[in-house]
This record gives sequence, structure tokens and C-alpha cells, in this order.
Amino acid sequence: MAKGKGVSRRTFISGLGALALSPVRPAHAAEFRYRLGLSQPLDSPNYVRLREMADRVRADTGGAMQIDVHGASALGSDNAMLGMLQKGELELYMAGNVLGPLVPVTEMPGLPFTFKTTQEVFAALDGDMGDLIREELAAKGIHQFRLGFDNGFHQLTTRTHPVRTVEDLKDLTIRTPFQKMTVDFFESLGAKPRAFTLNQLYQVLKDRVVDGQTDPYQIIVLLKLYEVQTYLSITNHWWSGFTLNANLEKWNALPAEIRAVVARHADAAALAQRQDVATIDAGALEVLRMKGMQVTETDTSGFRRQLGAFYARWKKIYGERAWALLEARVGRLV
Repeated sequence: MAKGKGVSRRTFISGLGALALSPVRPAHAAEFRYRLGLSQPLDSPNYVRLREMADRVRADTGGAMQIDVHGASALGSDNAMLGMLQKGELELYMAGNVLGPLVPVTEMPGLPFTFKTTQEVFAALDGDMGDLIREELAAKGIHQFRLGFDNGFHQLTTRTHPVRTVEDLKDLTIRTPFQKMTVDFFESLGAKPRAFTLNQLYQVLKDRVVDGQTDPYQIIVLLKLYEVQTYLSITNHWWSGFTLNANLEKWNALPAEIRAVVARHADAAALAQRQDVATIDAGALEVLRMKGMQVTETDTSGFRRQLGAFYARWKKIYGERAWALLEARVGRLV
């Protein structure tokens, strides 16, 4: 990864903040006013691009459609917002790794050590694998917009010691999202995972409730995890992303022309956010080293050797059709 010069966290996010459009005065009172909730910080690419999307939707509909964007878990935890979405109490929601209990195949793009690049992931999600996921979500009353947002490949950060090989994970307490697959992965490697929401992450690390955590570069930078973690171990163990979702009934209640405007700007926001994350990732290692983190290139060859039974379990959960689509992309896993 090439190093930049004089790159700082402020440099990353100051440019993003300038991208949000200034509010456009509506031509008349909004006919449709929907809320959009997300848990990511207000200076994150997700929030900035969704605010930009909302402003453009309002402008292009002459004020008929207004989307109020609520970031930083202002409307509650991810699980709470998902529940609100299902009940129609929240019209739009940016989801991370929370849809698995409802539709297990939504977790499949993040299966450990399968996809190798972000481009490979989005080729699958923008295509046949994504079609299957969207089909199953629609059956549960959720409309998922076609283009996903990036979060990046996960690395490990720890307080006590670096993770040089799989043996360094033994008995390590590590924060994971509320996702059975991620918990199973770490348990399969001998670690002791504990699930906490994103808005709890910094505090549980600061309080030493856990010794380590799993997240991509942008989260490590944006949440300032370098303040409470010493070691960064480069593992690229799984990819994660975000998806914009709508309550299906509320989505279908919008006139077709407004849905078209929202969908167009949602796609544009996703593509812009992907580039934002690529920019952050390109300079993240330099930033984190400057902040004092000690960086280790992990030998992950031992990780995969311990995952045979893990893959077999999740093949049964995801089903033959989904697994065939995955293996068509990444090769045989079991």
C-alpha cells in the first residue's frame, strides 16, 4: 500500500464534510417526509453521502420528498432501528452486519477468507448474489437498494499483544458485531468473542472489557481506536459493507417518479462512498502509525486450515443455491 505525505484524520474527513450540499429551500411543504437512521458517526462517509443524497432528492423533487438523516445512533441501536424498519416506524435504514438473523444470506459476502478484493465483492453484490439477497429481503418486507456501500476488509486491533499467527488468538477476548457467523469464526480459532454494538465499541475497549476488536481501517481511524488499542494486525480476514434499506410498504407508497429520483441518488451516494473509503484506506496505515499503533503483517495461513467445519456449518445455513453462487465467485470452500 502506497504511503501518502502528511496525511491526517482531519485531512480525510474535512474534505468529506465539504461535500454535503447546503439545504435547498423547498418549493412547497414536503408531501412525503421519511426518516433515515444509521449508527455511523456524523463525520463518516456514510452520513456525509446520505445527507448529500437527501439534499439532492429534495431539490430534484421540488421539495415534495424530504429525507431526514439521523446518524450516530440518534434513533437507537442498529437492532432497534431494524425493528423499527420492519414495523414501518422507520422508513429508511442503513444496515451493517445486523440482517443475518432475519435473512442469513445477507452475511455471506463477509464470510472469512473468501473474497480477496473489494471489486470482487461488489461484482457479486451488484449481480447474482445481490439479486438473491434482495429477493429474500423483499419476502421479509424490506426493499434493499441495489448498490451497496463499502466498509472495507477487517483487521484486528489489540491492547495486549499483536496477532502474528492464529495461535495468538487463543483465549483473546475480542469484540465482534451481533452476528452469529462472526462469533462462530472467532470461537473456531480459539478466541473468546463478545458482542457489543458499534456505539459501545470505544468504551468497552477503554474499560478493558475486551482486549481486541475487528474492524476495517476507516472505523479504526474515524472512531479513534488508536487511543485505546496498541497493536494493528493486518489480516484482511473478512469484508464488510453497508446497505440502504427501506420498509417495503413505505417504499411502494411513494409515487414511481419519486422512487426513481431516490434510487438514482442512492446509487450515486453508494458509488461516491466507495471512493471515499478507498481514499481513507490508502492513507490509513500512515495515520495509524503516526498515532502510535504498532503494525504487524499477520501470517493467516493457519486461520484457513481451522475453518473446514466452520464452512460446512454455514453452507447448511445459507443453503445450496446461495453457496453455489458464492463458490462460483471464489472457488470451492468445502
